[in-house]
Amino acid sequence: MIKNWSSLLEIFGTDDGSLPDIEIDNLSGDEVISGYDFIRNHAERISSKEPSYWSTSKDCDVTFKYEDNPACQVVSGEAESFHLCFDGLKSPSGKKIPELGLFVFSDCLSFDYRMGAQWDEQAVKGLFELILCLSKDYANMKICHRNNINDDDGTIFQSHWDAYKNA
Repeated sequence: MIKNWSSLLEIFGTDDGSLPDIEIDNLSGDEVISGYDFIRNHAERISSKEPSYWSTSKDCDVTFKYEDNPACQVVSGEAESFHLCFDGLKSPSGKKIPELGLFVFSDCLSFDYRMGAQWDEQAVKGLFELILCLSKDYANMKICHRNNINDDDGTIFQSHWDAYKNA
């Protein structure tokens, strides 16, 4: 259980203009594909305008819709890694989560988020719950927090994540 929310909220709550990352790495292709499905199914919509990926065989951008799973194309090598944003996110228990960006790689899912007041305790709990449920069956997953000036080496996030998942 997380006991000191104030230190965790500090790395989410002050908007400095950056977009820190939470990387879920060391995934199999099937884990990337199912992870994309899980995240999409907990969002109301894609908030990116005209989301697309670069097709390696067609040599052009290919647009996709909410119901598609373009992670399949990334894993197969048909698509380059891509980024999009999801909005209207809720954790499995219904906690509202602010808009999240998602980078999809062949072996990694990486969230980015805009820091700010929208990240209250319930939002952070919702994010942690989403990640925990998403990753419960991931065999060799590694998680890290990057590019946050309030958590240079990622240890604040990591210690809170470890406490949450082991509660």
